[in-house]
Amino acid sequence: MGVIKPRCLLPALVIPLVLMTNGTALACGLAGSEWRPEQLGEIASLDSGDIFVRFEADGRLSGHGGCNRFFGSYEITDERINIGPLGATRMACPGPVMDLEMAFLGALETASGFARDRTRLVLTDPQGNTSATLIQTDWD
Repeated sequence: MGVIKPRCLLPALVIPLVLMTNGTALACGLAGSEWRPEQLGEIASLDSGDIFVRFEADGRLSGHGGCNRFFGSYEITDERINIGPLGATRMACPGPVMDLEMAFLGALETASGFARDRTRLVLTDPQGNTSATLIQTDWD
């Protein structure tokens, strides 16, 4: 049996450490994914059109709220998620579109917990209530 050289141990120790500390977003599989809302609070069976959020690998997110583009950051630790603050363009749209957009952005910004089951993502508020259910749009 051979002797393990110290320099051979370094990659074996460093790689898991980097994976554990360098963005837990990669670990939960949100990085690089895109989602559209299926339900926002009490609003179910959404015809969400072009509403979506995209989680980038660098802790940034972007999307479209139905009227305006938005952008911001997110951080994931275990089953906790922190989104925002979010910035957005300032176009005006008809009332129902703006109401849906505000509900979507509000659900994202108040999310503190999440659970993913393949192509479904559930965001929860600080009290543990479901604030949004999202469906993955880039699963193919």
